[in-house]
Amino acid sequence: MIRYVLQFCLCPPDNLSPDETEKWDKEWSAALKPLTLWMTVLGDCQVDLTGHGQEFLDFLHKARKQGGRLNSVGLEEQLIDDDNTPAEWFELDADYNGSEYFGGMDWDLKEPIQEENEHLRLKADRIKPGTHVVGYSNRPYVSERFKAVVEQHHLKGIEFIWVRDVGKYKALQWYLPVCHKGLGRGVDHPWMDITKLSGRGFQVLEPSGRHGQRGTAIEQSLKRGAVTDALLKKLLPLAVSMELLKRHPYSTFVGRYLRDYLPDTDFAYTMWDTCNSPGEVVRMRGLAMNRKARDLLRANGVVTDAQCKAVLILDKPPKGVENLDKKYGPAEPAFTAEQMARLRELEAKAWAEHIAHPKPPRAPDLKRSLSLLRARKRQRPTEFVKPASAKMMEEAAKTLGKKIPAAWQQVLRICNGGRIDKSPLACGNACIIVPLKDLPQWQRSESKYYRGGGAELPDSMVFVMTTELGDSIWLDTAQEKPDGDCRVVLMSHETWAEERDWPTVAEFLEELLTEIQEEET
Repeated sequence: MIRYVLQFCLCPPDNLSPDETEKWDKEWSAALKPLTLWMTVLGDCQVDLTGHGQEFLDFLHKARKQGGRLNSVGLEEQLIDDDNTPAEWFELDADYNGSEYFGGMDWDLKEPIQEENEHLRLKADRIKPGTHVVGYSNRPYVSERFKAVVEQHHLKGIEFIWVRDVGKYKALQWYLPVCHKGLGRGVDHPWMDITKLSGRGFQVLEPSGRHGQRGTAIEQSLKRGAVTDALLKKLLPLAVSMELLKRHPYSTFVGRYLRDYLPDTDFAYTMWDTCNSPGEVVRMRGLAMNRKARDLLRANGVVTDAQCKAVLILDKPPKGVENLDKKYGPAEPAFTAEQMARLRELEAKAWAEHIAHPKPPRAPDLKRSLSLLRARKRQRPTEFVKPASAKMMEEAAKTLGKKIPAAWQQVLRICNGGRIDKSPLACGNACIIVPLKDLPQWQRSESKYYRGGGAELPDSMVFVMTTELGDSIWLDTAQEKPDGDCRVVLMSHETWAEERDWPTVAEFLEELLTEIQEEET
């Protein structure tokens, strides 16, 4: 299903006093919020025009009469992947980037491969724990976990170049994914007036870099009469008239590709060529995957739905739209055979140095360990319970007869119960964070079981987790540190004795959340 959304920031009239401005913001933001997909405290928001178009049109008319204005207006077309309209292919949208980790966006892939190339090195220890895709849509990097899932399932059409790790500490390693077959050049969006392309930026006119156009400034790019939807025909001019700085709104459309040119692989490259000046095409390549690959990567917690943008696969170009694949032929892959040979040569040299000089592990700290838990929750939200409130923790402490250490309270503020699959603490099985409401019952039954087996289990021990193997995890509150951290103990259900312990909750979480990698069969 195609839907249209409008993104903008709602602004008050400029002739109000500070108190009047605050009142205006509060009143109009409250009226707008039910129509939005999301809304920030600063007023930036996105409205689903397909679902709330008429309501939003009425809202805009009223806001305009009251002097309301819009800032940074943009129209976005989205393809919703659902059971009724399942998408066949997806583009990887690397939504996490920053020059402090790797080189900037403008790497012309036609350039000679140099050892000192900033795009082939990365500070792996600086990347957020739990992240498996970084970079840009036109040049993503993927983690060794991403690579392992691809290789485990024998997915086709992709290989990986190791990116030199220039960080200080031992960390998850990263790779540049390279495909040798493309998804095609794509087709221009049927609304766009191609005669007005500038020949600069993504609006490439040179044959070598010409690819389907999917967005620019609305009034500069749309064909006259192209928008036929009655609601959009009313709404877009109104939004433009309310734009604060009188800028042309941007537009972003769904990628469109022709079925006849799809590869027989699970992965393919996409074209993101740009043009700095006429004749100077900068080659850039993104990454696309078919549904099979997307489903496997998503099931393994490596990509999210937000990172996989569904694209439209068409049997033929829309009326009046050129077949770019037929006109210009296949797009060049990211690298030539000579470049790939050079990349492999440099990779082997750098990897040998990396192995010869192993980096020290970073000492676990609670902030970083909690970020691992948040990342796991983002990847698999259905496996975790909503956070616990301060009141819930107070009530649980009264029932237990002992205070829950502050470090574990921070865990509960992220998830009051959850399932950690493929944990090394359970030999690849799951560990279960027990919710507060069930702790007293578990505390009683587990204490009875272990003491019945002869275990010396002090009253200061607080039960918090169990494993699918039957072992249990306890907090030793007798050794709680001034900062609220404490020793963590794993009790074996077979020996009724301590089998493992960790000096801090941080070190325990670090190991708990390190997934076991499955071996290839």
